[in-house]
Amino acid sequence: MNNNSDYVDLQMELENLIIQDYDKLYACAFRMIDNQQDTEDVLQNSFLNAFKNLSKFRSESKLFTWLYRIVINECYKYFNYINKLPLIRITENLGITEKEFFDSIEYNCDFDDDLVMDELREKCLQAFLKCLPKNQRVCFLLKTCTGLKNKEIAEILDMSVDNVKVTLFRARKQLQELFEMRCSLIDPQKPCKCQLWVKYMNDHRLPLPTGYNQPKTDQLRKEHFKNLSLLKKIDYLSWIPEIYNDGGSIPNAS
Repeated sequence: MNNNSDYVDLQMELENLIIQDYDKLYACAFRMIDNQQDTEDVLQNSFLNAFKNLSKFRSESKLFTWLYRIVINECYKYFNYINKLPLIRITENLGITEKEFFDSIEYNCDFDDDLVMDELREKCLQAFLKCLPKNQRVCFLLKTCTGLKNKEIAEILDMSVDNVKVTLFRARKQLQELFEMRCSLIDPQKPCKCQLWVKYMNDHRLPLPTGYNQPKTDQLRKEHFKNLSLLKKIDYLSWIPEIYNDGGSIPNAS
């Protein structure tokens, strides 16, 4: 930092960056840690740390790269990983297949449960994301929630661009397999239907999701929540090569 004027200019640049990218950072952090209060704490702590350490910033990297890295590192403290979806645990305990489980639930649409199903989809989406290893989840959400280029993700995560491409491919492939195996929103012929979960939870007196009550600007509501159009149909599913190790290529999304 050459002088006080440069520092003031950098402060203003950081303030503008936070305002400009707040919605993207919020959406990305929220989907990484799945909790409104923790998301707000993550962002507040990240911004405070950024201003506190701004004098240490060196122009070898971009300011937005530096800020995003601080946010991601703060998110790591709250990461949660699951190795089995709740549905798999339920069916294993019952000793039946997923199809048998859903076929056993009789559902009549006689009450207004659209909002509940929206929240169930959020919970389901979060569960699928939690099945991804940390590096895959971060890469996928940086790409999907923020629209960053592969080169920018590589700079934030201190990875090579090729490594980002491979990590994104693996994340998309795993999500594709999780959804296409069971989700009727992706394939209407699949057994897992949101309304059946509503019926199951009601029958077993399980608490239905009531919403995160997070503040949602019009931009957040339109682009980042509302299932991100089910994360854009689980993000690029249509182009994933069927065979990766035998002639399949990873598209260059940079």
